[in-house]
Amino acid sequence: MAERHRAFELFLRAAGRLLAREHGEIYADQVLTDARVEYERVHPQVPDIGGRANVFQPVMVVNGWIVALHRALRSRGHGPERVITLGQAVFDGWLRRIPNGVRHALGRLLLSGPVTRYFESQARRSQERRHAEDFVWKVEKAPDGEMAMIFDECAVNKWYEAQEVRELRPFCNFADVTYSGLMGMGIDASTTIGQGCDRCELRFKRGRETLVPANLRGIIGADGPPAGTNQPS
Repeated sequence: MAERHRAFELFLRAAGRLLAREHGEIYADQVLTDARVEYERVHPQVPDIGGRANVFQPVMVVNGWIVALHRALRSRGHGPERVITLGQAVFDGWLRRIPNGVRHALGRLLLSGPVTRYFESQARRSQERRHAEDFVWKVEKAPDGEMAMIFDECAVNKWYEAQEVRELRPFCNFADVTYSGLMGMGIDASTTIGQGCDRCELRFKRGRETLVPANLRGIIGADGPPAGTNQPS
């Protein structure tokens, strides 16, 4: 639990520095204080979808951070785009601390045969529906080298529903586009349940530019898109 709090504090302080530039330190400190209060309420409710046995458990932890900060910002009149813009900027900054060559090596590793087989085992496990709040997904591989994660049920969207922050749902894929652009993973994450589709699709292909879908334009790379991304007209 202490590790969760430390990670949240790092995230919050990074977001606070960005807020201070735009609104001043007093305003940023007030937002952060409220976000900490919200997190005390939120973190016990973050669903356990299998703990360390589930590759996506950290995704739920991070979305606890997003919900807490969003509530602190929402109370001051900010829409959902504000917390997503901050989250994207923080994650982008963290990833850019990793040397470019190392980032791309990690991207290749995550799409390698052994890791894909691990994902397939995780996907089969999800089909057992051991946890009602979990993702339910499968892996599809295409002859052209594309590897797709297809989600019939999305734990992030379930979480947003349970926390009554439905307004965050259209932006549930922001982190996927951020890391893909910086790691050269060529994702197309245009299809999501949060946008009203019947499933979420994360389609990866090395050597392809990462697509910034319409729901994230103006949020991903607010100061210019990450390297390796494409924002079609």
